[in-house]
Amino acid sequence: MASNLINHLEKIHEAGKTDFRWNNLRKLVKKSIVGDYVLDAGCGTGHMTLDLLNEGYKVTSIDYSSELTNFTQNILENKNIKTDVHTLDLLDVKVLGENKFSTAICLDVLEHIDDDLQALKNLAYTVEKEGTIIISVPALSYLYGLRDKEIGHYRRYNKNDLANLVDNSELNLIDIRYWNFLGLLPVIVFEKILKKRINENIRYSSKSHFSAAANKLLQKWFAIVENNIRFPIGLSLIAICKKK
Repeated sequence: MASNLINHLEKIHEAGKTDFRWNNLRKLVKKSIVGDYVLDAGCGTGHMTLDLLNEGYKVTSIDYSSELTNFTQNILENKNIKTDVHTLDLLDVKVLGENKFSTAICLDVLEHIDDDLQALKNLAYTVEKEGTIIISVPALSYLYGLRDKEIGHYRRYNKNDLANLVDNSELNLIDIRYWNFLGLLPVIVFEKILKKRINENIRYSSKSHFSAAANKLLQKWFAIVENNIRFPIGLSLIAICKKK
C-alpha cells in the first residue's frame, strides 16, 4: 500500500481504539456470540478481529476492500497472530464454505450493498444450523441524508424493514433493538434542519481537553446507559438472528 494510505488507515485504526461508539458496539455485540468459530464480515481495520482473537475465538475476517484486509493482515502479523483474512464481498462469501461458522458478525455493512437480501442469504449460507448472525445497520429511513450519501449508504433501515429482511433470508429473528439514542438530536439538527453534514471530530480527536473529556463522558454513557437500556428509537438497529 502507498505510504499515505497506510498512514490514513493507521489513524483510523488508532482512533477506533478510543471511539466511544465502536468500543461499546463491540462490547454489546460480543455478548451474543455463540460457539468458537466466528466470521468477522466487514473487518475494517481489524479491531473486532483482534478483540475476538485475544479472547480465544477462531476468527475468519473479510472485507470488500483489499486496502483494509491488507492493513488488518499487517496488524495481525506485527502482533504474531495468524488467522484467515480474505478480500471478499458478501455477494461472494459462499466461497468460504457452507455451515462453517458458529457466529457471523456483520456490523454496518448491509447498508453499503445494493442487494442486501442476497448478501444476507449468502452470509447465512456460511453459518451452521442454529448458528448466530449479529447485524447492525443505520436506523430510520427518514434520517437518510448527506453523510449517508457520502459514505456510500444505499439506505437506512426502519425496524420493520430489517425484520422483513431477516425473515426473507430464512433466518429466525431472535432479538432486535434500537441503539444510540443520544446521537439522534445532533443528526436531526444538522441533517434535517441545518442541511449540513454533522461534524464527528469529537469521536476521533483527543487533541483538546474538551474532546478528551467529552469522549470519556460518552464512553461512560454508552457503557452504562445505551448498552443496558432499550430506548424506543436510536440511530442504529441491532438484530440477533438464528439460522433455521
